[in-house]
This record gives sequence, C-alpha cells and structure tokens, in this order.
Amino acid sequence: MRAPGDMISVIIPVFNRRRDALRAIASVRAQTLPADEIVIIDDASSDDSVAAIEALNDPGIRILRHDRNRGASAARNTGIEAATGGWIAFLDSDDEWVPEKLARQMAQMTATPAGTVAGVTGYVIRDYRTGEERDFHPTDRDVGLDALVWGCPLGVGSTLLARKEVFAEVGLLDPDLPRLEDWEWLMRYLPAHPLAVLPDPLTIVHKAGDPTGAMVTTATARIRTRHRDGWYARSFVAGRKFDSTLLVEEAAAAYYGRDTARAVTLSLRALVAYPLRGGLLSLMVRRTLRRLLPG
Repeated sequence: MRAPGDMISVIIPVFNRRRDALRAIASVRAQTLPADEIVIIDDASSDDSVAAIEALNDPGIRILRHDRNRGASAARNTGIEAATGGWIAFLDSDDEWVPEKLARQMAQMTATPAGTVAGVTGYVIRDYRTGEERDFHPTDRDVGLDALVWGCPLGVGSTLLARKEVFAEVGLLDPDLPRLEDWEWLMRYLPAHPLAVLPDPLTIVHKAGDPTGAMVTTATARIRTRHRDGWYARSFVAGRKFDSTLLVEEAAAAYYGRDTARAVTLSLRALVAYPLRGGLLSLMVRRTLRRLLPG
C-alpha cells in the first residue's frame, strides 16, 4: 500500500463515450504500475456510459456526476479536487495508454529535481478522418516557455502526470475555455516550474473530429485577454509570435469548418503579425489549393 503522497489518481472525464471510455479504463487497468484509483467524471452524459462503467464492478473506480454538461476543463477540475492521490494523471475518455506509461513516467518523476512536479510523454495520433497515424516525440526544447508561444502540441489531456499540489499553486484548468485549456494552463505552470518530458509515444490519441470555429474563437479571445500582456512583457517579438499563434489556431478551425475564405484571411493576418513564421504561408497555400482544386 503506497502512502497517500505516492498514490496515483487517474482522472477521466466522460461525455457520451461508452465504448471509448471502456477502452480508456482498460488501458489504465493494464498498466504495469497500477493506479490507486480511477476517478470518472460523468459530464451529464445522455447515453449509457455510466451504466457500462458501473457494470465493471471495479472497486478502484469512483464515479462523480455533473448535473449539467460543463466541459472537459470543469470535469477534470472536479476530479482533481476529489482525488485522494498525491499524483494526478489525465486521460481523455477517447484515448488510451500503452502498458508501461505510468511506470516510466513515475520513474522519471521520482528521479528528477524536486522543482519538477509535472511531466508529459510522446504520443501517437490515430486520425480516423484521414486514416493517418503519426507520432509526436517531444524534446526538452518543446516543453519550455519559449516553445509555448507557438502553441501546445503536448497532448496534456492524456499525457500529463503532475503533483496534486501544483494545481493549488498555479490554479486549476480554466472551466470557461471550451478549447486550448491545456495550453493556457501551461502558460501559468511553466514560469514557475520545469516540465519533464519522455519523448517515447506512451499515449494513443484517437482523433475523429475537430473543434468548431466558435469554440476556438471563444477560447482564443479569452486566452488573448489573459496572457497577451504577459508575452509582450517578455519581449515585443514574443508578443507578436503569440498574436500570430492565436490567429493560426482560428485559421485552422476555419479551414476544418470548410470556411476557406476566413481561413485564408486569418492566415494572412497571422503572417502580418509575425512574417518570419516558418512554413505558414506554404501550408496556407497547400490547404487552399487542396480545397479549391480537390481533384
């Protein structure tokens, strides 16, 4: 029996994902280093997700319920506050872990300096829209504050392992963000603490869709208000990069929403904000031609 400070609580928010949630839970139960509890937060599902999880009759699973849908950030926050373990591990209900994920992360975290209280891993994206599979192997350069100005490709929602007390220090996830909540949280975490990284893909991210443009616009507006001054305080160039990144996020959402004209306009604005942004113009041209000339 581990001491409370060494216990691991896995937080899984669930909203109408019966089959996916069962796969996620199975991947936690297959860990070579067992979690001490799995905290499921039912975010007001209307399907039989909860009934299917209850049917597992697993004493290590706790189910908490929201009476209305409040979003993934609020669900994770509910799980963090209720967790009994000293370590918090996030897993989205449609993702899964390879069996050694927790063991390797915990070994790394216990061997790092005391100020390193959170870490992430690499991951595999299985994109059901295109049938593609691609890996992301983060390095130390990808987990610094300077890299964060370009956005957040770290998959925090399914790769993060962190000490519980760090959420009291830097704050919980922003429940008013419908997207990009991991990026916003890291902007508060990284000025105070380093982030450990395991580059191997120990998480499998299943991608079946994209956020709506409205969700991304709401998120970028809130993040802009909260963090823009801080980036400009670091330097004018950092501020311009940050402005450009927010516009790129909005452009990508417009593109996936098939609003090509808006995607082009936002991409051009991103280039104006930071003309040296590598690869953006060529990506915009390729995407536009692919949309306008599908054959």
